[in-house]
Amino acid sequence: MLNFTLYKLLLLMSITIGLSACGTTVQAPDTTYYLFDANPVAQLSKEAKTSVMLDIVSLPDYLKTSQLVMKEGDNQLIKANYHSWADGLGEAMQRALLNDLNASMAETEWLDFCRKCTKVKVTIEHFYPDRNGEVLLSGSFRVSKRNEQTPTRIFRFHYTDTLEKDGYAGAVKKMRALSKKLSHDISNAIVE
Repeated sequence: MLNFTLYKLLLLMSITIGLSACGTTVQAPDTTYYLFDANPVAQLSKEAKTSVMLDIVSLPDYLKTSQLVMKEGDNQLIKANYHSWADGLGEAMQRALLNDLNASMAETEWLDFCRKCTKVKVTIEHFYPDRNGEVLLSGSFRVSKRNEQTPTRIFRFHYTDTLEKDGYAGAVKKMRALSKKLSHDISNAIVE
């Protein structure tokens, strides 16, 4: 009888220790959020001769997530567990491009909506840092002039740059710098 009671006690203690070990968890790191358009500049009202609409930036499915993405190897994309965009990347890119374009083109007012004006639609195909320390932005933009006699023109772009700092913070900074190159090419296409 004593052995059976001792056996029950040991079994109960083992179960208690086992369950308490299961209850111990490691705290996950806090998620870091990144703003794509972190440094907006207040735009003054313009007496512009021309208005141009920049549509919401079209993204591939893998960029429609809140998580940042990194390319690993030849064809594998990895979503970050604890690094996320503060808001939708398509809308944030549109705001950043509008900011850049309005700051660089005094004679043109860039808007997110207008009815009878030239329209620009940006389509992103690839936008990510990779494990080799490179950042890539590629895709196309379409310019549809308000004059229906002028055909729609499509411009392709492909930009790369080398990361100066490791980590997602450095990658986001480079990604924003590549979008400034895109805004420069868009402004040149509109002037043509």
